[in-house]
Amino acid sequence: MNRFEQRVLALAGVAQCSALVQQLARRGHAQEDPFGCAVRSVLALDRENPQEALGGIGGVYLGLSELTRSHPDPAAIERLGYTIALIQLQRKLRKDSNMAGQIHSALSTLREDPEFTDSASEQGIAALSEIYVSTLSHISPKIMVRGDQRYLETEQIPVQVRAVLLAGVRAAYLFHELGGRRIQLFIHRKALVKAAASLQQAQPGE
Repeated sequence: MNRFEQRVLALAGVAQCSALVQQLARRGHAQEDPFGCAVRSVLALDRENPQEALGGIGGVYLGLSELTRSHPDPAAIERLGYTIALIQLQRKLRKDSNMAGQIHSALSTLREDPEFTDSASEQGIAALSEIYVSTLSHISPKIMVRGDQRYLETEQIPVQVRAVLLAGVRAAYLFHELGGRRIQLFIHRKALVKAAASLQQAQPGE
């Protein structure tokens, strides 16, 4: 996999988190496998290769599908808005070394906790959500999640949304490390779609 394909894989990780946020906010649930891959990727602190950090092509297959959509509808435009917001949030985090260090320290402590078993467990999701609340939620402008208030006002859904947003920032960090920038979503659109489709074909049927 070349560097551009790795960049697309990382962007697919961001797009996948955007789709999961929308599913949670509007349906009250998210696809189980993509959700699990997303939240587990957050603790892959020492993995700068997106294939390893994000679970490979299969780990971001939902995100790759998002990148290859050719006819955007209002829901797709909303998801794109989340993707752009996550990339912007990651960019602002890079300028705040104290907060970045705080997040890294919190994730390292969580990963080394002998009682912690899985970031996709209820305990793990709550821990990731709390890290988001204590750090990234203080960066302005805040990511505004729109959806059905029946779900957004529950205790569980906002916790899951925040955990996924943290995962989205992690994927956006990888995207940036591989030379990815927000403007490329527009000026390199055709190349991104082509690469995403090629990656999908490399692992069909997910």
